[in-house]
Amino acid sequence: MPRFNLSPSLIGWFFYHDCERYLRYHATPEQEREAAGIPAVATDRSPVTQALLAAGIRWEEEVVRTKLTGRVRVPDGTGPLSGRSFSIEESFNLLPRLTPGEVLYQSTIPVSVHFLRNYGLNPDLHRFSPCRPDLIRFGEGSDGEPALSVIDIKASEDLSVSHRIQATLYALILDHALTLLGIDLPVDLDRAGIWLYGEDEPETFRLHLNVRVIEDFFRHRIPGVFAGPAADVPWHITSRCESCEFYPHCRHEAETTGSVSQIPGLSSVGRRYLREAAWNGGRPINTLDDLAGFLSDPESDRCLDGCGSLAGRGDRLRETVRAIRTGEVVPLAATSLALPIFEDVGLVLTLQKDPVSGRVYALGFRRNRGNAVYGTPSREEIFIAADEGDCDRIRREFVRALAAELSAVDEYNQDREWADKKSVQTYVYDTYEEDLFTRLIVKAIEDPATAEDALRLRFYYQDPGIATGSAHPSGSVPFPLVVLTREIRRLLALPVPFTLRMPEVLAAIPSSRFAYRLNAGDLFWNEQSNAMKSDAVIMAWSGSQPEAADWIRQEVSRRLIAAGSILDGLRERVKGNLVRWAENFRFPRPWDAETPEISRLLFIAEYESAVGAQKVQEMRSRPRDAGVRDGISIPLRKSEGNFWKVLAPLDLALFEQSQVFSYLLVRDDDAGREAQLSFEDARYRASMNPGRSGACFAMVRDSIVDRKAGLVRGLVLEVTYGQGFPPFEEGDLAVLHPRFTDFTVERAVERLLDLDAQPGNAFIRLLRDPRGFAVPVREREEVVCDAERLARDSGFTKSQERAFRQVLENRLTLVWGPPGTGKTHFLANALLSLVKARRVHGEQVRIGVTAFTHAAIENLLVKVQESVGEFGLDTDLAIYKLKGTRTARGERSLEALPHERADTVVGCPSLLLGGTVHSFGKLEKSLPSLDLLIVDEASQMRPAELAMVLSVLGREGRLVLAGDDLQLPPVVQGAYPPPEDGLPGLEDSIFAYLRHRDDAVRPAYTCQLQENWRMNRTLSRFAAETLYGPGYAPATDAVGGRHIALAEGAAEEYIEWVLDPAYPLVLCVLENVRTTVENRIEAGLAARLACTLRERLIDPDTGRPYPAGGDGDARFWQHGLFIVSPHHAQIGAVQESLARERAWESRPFVDTVDKMQGQEAEAVIVSYGVSDVETALAEAEFIYSRNRLNVSLTRSRAKCVVFLPRPLLEPPLDLVGDETAAAGLEHMLDLQEFCRTHGEMRTFSLDGEAEGVRLTVMRAQIE
Repeated sequence: MPRFNLSPSLIGWFFYHDCERYLRYHATPEQEREAAGIPAVATDRSPVTQALLAAGIRWEEEVVRTKLTGRVRVPDGTGPLSGRSFSIEESFNLLPRLTPGEVLYQSTIPVSVHFLRNYGLNPDLHRFSPCRPDLIRFGEGSDGEPALSVIDIKASEDLSVSHRIQATLYALILDHALTLLGIDLPVDLDRAGIWLYGEDEPETFRLHLNVRVIEDFFRHRIPGVFAGPAADVPWHITSRCESCEFYPHCRHEAETTGSVSQIPGLSSVGRRYLREAAWNGGRPINTLDDLAGFLSDPESDRCLDGCGSLAGRGDRLRETVRAIRTGEVVPLAATSLALPIFEDVGLVLTLQKDPVSGRVYALGFRRNRGNAVYGTPSREEIFIAADEGDCDRIRREFVRALAAELSAVDEYNQDREWADKKSVQTYVYDTYEEDLFTRLIVKAIEDPATAEDALRLRFYYQDPGIATGSAHPSGSVPFPLVVLTREIRRLLALPVPFTLRMPEVLAAIPSSRFAYRLNAGDLFWNEQSNAMKSDAVIMAWSGSQPEAADWIRQEVSRRLIAAGSILDGLRERVKGNLVRWAENFRFPRPWDAETPEISRLLFIAEYESAVGAQKVQEMRSRPRDAGVRDGISIPLRKSEGNFWKVLAPLDLALFEQSQVFSYLLVRDDDAGREAQLSFEDARYRASMNPGRSGACFAMVRDSIVDRKAGLVRGLVLEVTYGQGFPPFEEGDLAVLHPRFTDFTVERAVERLLDLDAQPGNAFIRLLRDPRGFAVPVREREEVVCDAERLARDSGFTKSQERAFRQVLENRLTLVWGPPGTGKTHFLANALLSLVKARRVHGEQVRIGVTAFTHAAIENLLVKVQESVGEFGLDTDLAIYKLKGTRTARGERSLEALPHERADTVVGCPSLLLGGTVHSFGKLEKSLPSLDLLIVDEASQMRPAELAMVLSVLGREGRLVLAGDDLQLPPVVQGAYPPPEDGLPGLEDSIFAYLRHRDDAVRPAYTCQLQENWRMNRTLSRFAAETLYGPGYAPATDAVGGRHIALAEGAAEEYIEWVLDPAYPLVLCVLENVRTTVENRIEAGLAARLACTLRERLIDPDTGRPYPAGGDGDARFWQHGLFIVSPHHAQIGAVQESLARERAWESRPFVDTVDKMQGQEAEAVIVSYGVSDVETALAEAEFIYSRNRLNVSLTRSRAKCVVFLPRPLLEPPLDLVGDETAAAGLEHMLDLQEFCRTHGEMRTFSLDGEAEGVRLTVMRAQIE
């Protein structure tokens, strides 16, 4: 067995390729490769490769000689810097002598056998050569103390996974070497940097997750890669493979063996899943024939559900295999919302980037049709850079030409009737061109020569990044840019293996209108990508072959013509699956807003609404069977009156979770399907009249449910018929679909425009300068003293007293209320203390309460109502809920104040009004100015919603925002880039926006409540250590010492171990189970734990187990136990498992975390279910939401059991690029570490569930 050569660079590239064969082949010493069956490869001497190497050397020289002048120690010598390095001895002599801010270039760091052994590697099998990080800087570390930090120089535009891994390994190796040599010099193991091309400073990133991924790689992945013969090492061809010198060998093998790697878009994870084929008796699926045989089994679709990229795609795989094996073009059962049926003017764009400089060097567009507008049937414009410095010129010319082409249609349409206007649709062939186009427009906006044209283009070709600008479009554009490969994948299975390369796709779906062929020559075409090879541009720019510029121009023209032909050929084959007509063209006008913040909020409001509408349309466009299965499409039969019978199983929990305000109701036929697919949700978002849409609107007024079975059997619908739509008759078949509604965005827009016309208004001042807004307020000293005394007497804790003092003395207070800190109690007693103190001294007081939901508003109002007697305010405080009450508690306790009677309370000397922001906004002129405005659950309210209500606050009035931005955030539909300052943006909650702009050490307006009245010492400690700080602790010893109590009984060993009352926090890691959103094994385990608790959990109020029968069940699920899960499918699986274990007379409380916020129970079980990395990555900001996990972990008073399948704790490093998801993964890993550190671990075999399944249990206790 050879000794394999490893290095940080090689391991970094392994993570980039995600290929075991890549690592095995490259780590095998060259002299031993032939004997191992590894093919010989030639050195890549292509112009691009040579240019890339030269560019890397030039950039490294520039950083060292220019960016670090006077601050860097460089090895002596002549020639390029990249050829020099300090020896090991020199390096370790110099490192301790670095002064703050000084950098060492190309030090040499040895990798000892002890380092390898620390990670379980055998030094006789693996070896690391000494490594040379580009830069080691001595300066301030992440903790503020002096430390060495690693910086690598890369001639790249973006931070990649390979960069992260390489720099992290350098840091680990450096730290180990210094420790081994006894040199007391700390290394920053929290952050490292990559000095990217063209930047003045390195981009830093956190190492925490990278370190954990590397540890897992060393301990668990490397042994398998090097254990057996090289021929047995797994491999798969992806779009990244072509940069590997072994690619031709792998490609040839895939073609000759009929490998499943030929399936376009098959992910590495999907390939691994088919290879392992655990359900297939251990028989791997490696070839197309293997896959075809497997897919012929009716059970195969269920087996595919264990992999995110394969789940629900059995039919698509069958048709793809058929297409590749037979040469047929096979239409798929799918609908495209993006590809239009027709457009009057079609524009095809192409953009090509030089990988060396990162500059776009070739640009072009081709217009098809439009004779009425332009006087010509087509036009082609192509722009080729003569050299690297010429790239700016061609970008300007391209932007001007494209803007002029679209402006012509805009001007043509301006004074014409709707029917005479012309539509436009723009296309690119592949996704890389979409990304390049977006970046090019941003770059052009920064160029004064093209800023105006580029801004108009960006207003039309909208992306979420536009939110960070200072001007914004006043309307949304549906699908302004269509990517053809995306629609081809959706609609067709082609006889094109590996990837949808343009020449092969053109040959597969030629246009009958004009036949065109494209020759895929080696000069311009990669085998795995549609991006143009850059050899020709390097030839042209270097001067070796200037005529290559003309070759490029001809190639761009060929590609534009080919893309147009493919578009025609695609439409001819899928016209029955298209539902959209291209929009009549106009450039969206900018919002007429003087204030940048208002303009940004206007865009966000409209964009969120547009994205929400599009997501609902995409849900409805799924195949019927999938829509019915997931409760999106509900087949019905009309019964008597308003009753409709549900014709397919409809899960009650799923229906309740996904219920919308208004639905589409269409006939169950082709015309009905076409009507719902073509329905324009955005157009009808605020309408209750379906007009000529071809559909009806329906509201669910009641449901007929079988609670024992957990199914909805029937619905009571209130139907609004569209114009010309005949009424449904008894026996008619119909389908109910969700529709998007938004009745608030227009009011928000109106209010924001009003505020923009009021220079210096309070809302803008709050956004721009919250610390300046937080000014002292005048209050009589005797009022302050009395109010503080009343608050103390009501039982305020120390942190609540500090927060109340801030309320009394300052105009702005953020009450940061972590779980269990009594936020509602504080707000109720704070406002009552102020009311009482003012009334005693003859002063009036008017208070408003608002929140994101009616429930939150009424909860606080009821709490006040229940406490008025304690303050002697029974008859001296008028309390009203504006418009009407919505909750059972509100209906029992509160008096409603209709909008038309709002002016009747103007004269009340002490008044408390609760209402939504929209109620306050409507009644602004009728209501008295408020002395105090309380916004509860402000961490779920966005700034535009606060704008609706802030104007009712008096000039000297106080604003109190209460919430916790580490719990559930507002629902955000769009994906917005983070602001440059790294702080929450205006699309986030107003609470997060303001809290992160306060000084964390000396806050001006933020007050954290710290005493926790809910969770015991162990549960509080985890939240304190990871999120809320050491001050967050149980309010009393009695709270801190809470434990569940169990009656005598016997259960399976793992159940007894998990439920041991001495260990309040338990993490259960399920091993060797692969599922997507429904994990039945985990559901069964959670159900058995729940049933044991039902039999033996002691009710702390009675000291006895919960009684048998319906009342006992109801009380148990209300106070004893919650079960939380992120996915409806897992909720259903848990419900089914619970029903199998025992009969319930009251429905178990199993729900999403959204329904749990603000509630608590003695015990909580959290079942994540998802154990497939692709599903987790696809829903990363949901599955890996730190906030959702935090809410789940902080609902219980005494016991929390969390099920986390192992794959969730070991995801691909791609996750690290998503900062929000990475924070959630860190929280999961912190939970694992906390349980390991503060408790004990044990593994249980669950072979009775499935072969090889294990449960690793870590349980924690803090004495």
